[in-house]
Amino acid sequence: MTDEPGATSRRRRNSDRARMVLVGIVVAALAVAALSFVSGQWGIGCSTTDEYALAVAPALAPAVGEALARADTGCAAFEITAEEPGDVASRLGTGAGAPDLWIPEGGWWARRAQDNAAGSVRTISFPLATSPLVLAGAPDAVPVAPNWRSALGLAGLDLGNPLRTGTAAGVIRAALAETADNPVAVGTVRSALAVHAQREGARREEPPTGQAALERIEGDDVIVTTEQQVQVHRRTRERDLDVWIPENGTVMVDYPIVVTAPDPDRNARAARTGAALADALHAADARAILSREGFRDGVGHALPDIRGLGTVPVLELQDDAIMSEAMRTWTLLALPVRTLIVVDVSESMRRPVDGTTPLELVAQAARAADDVFPDSVSAGLWMFASDIGVPGRDYVEIAPVRRFDTMIGSETQREIVTSLDKWVPDSTGTGTALYDTVLEAFRTAQAGYDPRAVNSVIVVTDGGNDDPGGIGKDELLAALGRLRDPARPVPVLTVGVTDTADGDVLAEIATATGGSSYLAGDPSELAQILVSALADRSRR
Repeated sequence: MTDEPGATSRRRRNSDRARMVLVGIVVAALAVAALSFVSGQWGIGCSTTDEYALAVAPALAPAVGEALARADTGCAAFEITAEEPGDVASRLGTGAGAPDLWIPEGGWWARRAQDNAAGSVRTISFPLATSPLVLAGAPDAVPVAPNWRSALGLAGLDLGNPLRTGTAAGVIRAALAETADNPVAVGTVRSALAVHAQREGARREEPPTGQAALERIEGDDVIVTTEQQVQVHRRTRERDLDVWIPENGTVMVDYPIVVTAPDPDRNARAARTGAALADALHAADARAILSREGFRDGVGHALPDIRGLGTVPVLELQDDAIMSEAMRTWTLLALPVRTLIVVDVSESMRRPVDGTTPLELVAQAARAADDVFPDSVSAGLWMFASDIGVPGRDYVEIAPVRRFDTMIGSETQREIVTSLDKWVPDSTGTGTALYDTVLEAFRTAQAGYDPRAVNSVIVVTDGGNDDPGGIGKDELLAALGRLRDPARPVPVLTVGVTDTADGDVLAEIATATGGSSYLAGDPSELAQILVSALADRSRR
């Protein structure tokens, strides 16, 4: 195993660790301080000081904080927050809480974010720093693989979440860059990703990143990280790690400055300030801090003092569309279902048609869906009709959203949700109260939004709205439009039972939230339609 091509890496790592261990405590303190840093020198001598929100990749945030504490380049102050790139990109969808400036881990995140951003997202600087993507593990524990595609198949590899971190997304870029224009090779990457995506979908919380991930390495564990993170770990933890890249090279993770302020005027001012920020962070003092922290320069030159991997071949992905498709595939496979199922139990749903009520058909379909979905599905159940809840409310909560394998007394959540006919209230209203219920269900699903899941509301009904005392259609659609958050999507998926359902109204409701609408003209289709609605991830 080698840490630097053509050299004896173990001696160099030990020497590096011995030289740098004395500064470990200082670096740890800086890491904490940088999470909420406001530059004090940039406002010296200014009649007014403009404050800017600056989101920085967690690995870089301590060094940026230290560098800005010594800088004096204008009448600006920065509040720095350390954030993973996927978290920032999701907030840019609405502009709410979006930073003015952003230094992501991987410049490709800016291109991805621009597709859904509420405002302009522009990269305005040459990278402040770079660091090669690597695999790391305990000494002698990282297997040698011929390329990144093979590395994806390593049994002990914990890839992480590419929808959130720069390193996990980086290894997918590296594997795709190796494939060039070979469709067969691209297919092997997608097949390898499927295993990791399904594993990711089974997690209940985000995996650790950065130094926290390195600290958890034991046995045959292998993680995706950067040369810089390994350098910090060796220096501050007095612990050796094995590092590997394939002979054909690796992706260079870069850190540019990106303007993200959603307001056009604010965006223009942030761009000017960002240019001054770039000058400050490219200055000699800042470069020295970044180098000490294990970052290469913006070009990717090897670290000084025989640290790290030396000169490495760099892989470049030429077609970002391939990466976008891979991320869509990952989303479909990795994100679990989180849905609130809202079932109409008004009088018409309980009236027999050819010997069977629409509600009985829905119950049969729910039992059929039970065989399809894993325990990782989270679902809740409401029933609605006019005035069946507490006074002034048109729905009853049978079960809040919980995982299917959650035990409630002697029953699982799966049994409660799929045996919905057991929970129909003895007394229900005659009206449907569709609009009021949809609005409340949408608000409830938004309040419980899970960023690691495909969130939705599924509304099952045999009619349109029949509730003179409730809100109207236009009021509902306007409210859904105001509440809809592209960064936290909650599509309403409508299912019309029998040919009496108002398909036009249901389609309008679904469209207002980015959802889909289904109609079951034939009762035999209902089971498959419910399965399709529960699995609908196309609006993510």
